[in-house]
Amino acid sequence: MAVNAATALSRATQSEDTRPPGPRGRLAPAPPASPITPDWGLELGISTADFAARAFTCDPDSLRAIRRFIVTTVSAWGLHALADDLMTVVNELTTNAVQHALPGPGDAPPKGWLGIARTGSTVVCAVTDPSSTPPSRRPLEYLADTGRGLLIVDALSSQWGYAASAPAGKTVWARISSLSV
Repeated sequence: MAVNAATALSRATQSEDTRPPGPRGRLAPAPPASPITPDWGLELGISTADFAARAFTCDPDSLRAIRRFIVTTVSAWGLHALADDLMTVVNELTTNAVQHALPGPGDAPPKGWLGIARTGSTVVCAVTDPSSTPPSRRPLEYLADTGRGLLIVDALSSQWGYAASAPAGKTVWARISSLSV
């Protein structure tokens, strides 16, 4: 099921290339994305009005920027009713990536990536990190301060899963829908 959802997200974020052909009918290669570009999808030409992406690190300012990005994007899409649930789910997924997959402060990159795509009143968020270790729920400990993130994701999303990313890493995704939007 995770592979099907990853394929669906991939299809949902693809757009037809309408650039004129270059010499001999070949398309000009897309420019390489700058490592500091906040919206790498736009720079590579894959962003549309219904797709947006941002990089994040384990820096608290980076995670605050991700939360602002979610609110701004969902508001621009007119899906205010999904903002709180989506922000909570994205916060859980990015926190898991920071805690379990990204290097600590002072270590060299890699970064994590967040992409969100909208179809009608549904938003799919996908968090990619460099660890190939799949997400797993911990046994519920009632007095524990941590370990409930995937339970929260499960409760707030209509579906979630993960898929391996090439050449290494994984993408954890969740679908959040609203019938009242």
